[in-house]
Amino acid sequence: MKQHIRVLAIALALLILMPLSLLVCGIAMPSYYSASYYAQLPELYHRLYETEGKKLVIIGGSNVAFGVDTGLLEELLSEQGFDLTVCPFGLYAAVGTSAMLDLAEDALSEGDIVVLAIEPTSETMSTYFGATAFWKCCEDSPEMLLRLSKEKQNAMAGNYIPYLQERLAILRDGTAPVSDGVYAKASFDETGNMIYDRAGNIMTLGFDTAAAVDLNDVTIAPDFAWQVNDFCAMAQEKGAQVYLSFSPVNRSALTGDVQSWFERCNQTFDCAVISDPVDYVLDSGWFYDNNFHLNSAGSVVRTQQLAGDLLAQLGCYAALTYEQPDMPEALAQTMDNGAEERYFRFEPLGEGWLISGVTEEGRQRTALTVPSVKDGAPVVGFAEDALSGCEVLQELTLPESIASLPHGLFTGCAKLERLVLEHKNSLCSIGADAFEGAPKLRIFVPAESYALYRDGDGCEANPWSRYLSMIYTY
Repeated sequence: MKQHIRVLAIALALLILMPLSLLVCGIAMPSYYSASYYAQLPELYHRLYETEGKKLVIIGGSNVAFGVDTGLLEELLSEQGFDLTVCPFGLYAAVGTSAMLDLAEDALSEGDIVVLAIEPTSETMSTYFGATAFWKCCEDSPEMLLRLSKEKQNAMAGNYIPYLQERLAILRDGTAPVSDGVYAKASFDETGNMIYDRAGNIMTLGFDTAAAVDLNDVTIAPDFAWQVNDFCAMAQEKGAQVYLSFSPVNRSALTGDVQSWFERCNQTFDCAVISDPVDYVLDSGWFYDNNFHLNSAGSVVRTQQLAGDLLAQLGCYAALTYEQPDMPEALAQTMDNGAEERYFRFEPLGEGWLISGVTEEGRQRTALTVPSVKDGAPVVGFAEDALSGCEVLQELTLPESIASLPHGLFTGCAKLERLVLEHKNSLCSIGADAFEGAPKLRIFVPAESYALYRDGDGCEANPWSRYLSMIYTY
């Protein structure tokens, strides 16, 4: 009976949103994202709705997926007499926090506890919704569409054609979405716990240099505050409680006043704040591949802190018995790619270097290869006008150590035809209109990493997707 109801729900959702011809086209194509990171959202969704008894639901973005050990949290709470099934409900910031609230609303019942743990960014603190990303998440579970607000359902309908075009491109070129490594469905167990071994920090400088977290610049959108507060009121009517905690943040990437951020959250949201954000500002050794993602040991540290915060709110002040792990060693390795430093000028950035300009000798060359190392420290990016004067440059090769390309970097590089990226494991961040000024540009990426440029790394919004027509493999 339950299966029949689910099938009817799927059919209803699609018929409401889609013209028949497009619906048939979509159904006729095979599933492409069923083994990818996107496919984990339906698993979290079904666990949330199928769990019997009292639940602890943790809502946020990817910091929840990378930073909550579900089994450990259940154990620490159970030791103090609180038997709750932990339902992590955060996966992908590109979907949007607002959609996660929509999806969770009908699953709450008396005795449930919800913890909001949202990354401090203006996008996650808004009603932003990534419809194309959500299509990938619900490829095999379109019943989730029925839980979305009417506005989001309309956005889904408007983005169905771009989603179909992406699937047709996969069918045409045969490059499947990434389905191994940390950004894959197989990196999670049946409880929603990430089991992929994140042994240490793999970022070149220990933090994402292109994604600084400035708390003073983060805005909380009024309509998002309204949605959260409405969610809190709804939960209370059902006999559930909503609390506010915080996402972990890499100390090396953080600026702004933490106390002011706490006060803003406390004044904006109609739920008790159970955590001190200072406790969630952690050293870079606890992080993995961005400023919100913890490695396996860091996940244990955050889970222990969250358990203590929850128990204190619930009136239990007994000391928790646990062993805190040692901080892992950094894993990032930067190999010298043999490029010649004499063609470039440098300026320090933390424990690494930025390319600040090109020497007179370098500006006469038609091909340049950026070094990955200078004086034993990594070269991680460019100043905005670093390539000024490179009027004859036709080919530029960048090592994997380069983490970001700023807006306007290629202004004046009218003859640049080839940008060769050696990035195999992660995407290089790019600023808005990063390739403006280079009208002949083609971008060459390793064949094994092409799916990352098409689909993103499974976690954040993918700015490379708009440049797919310029991307070739080697």
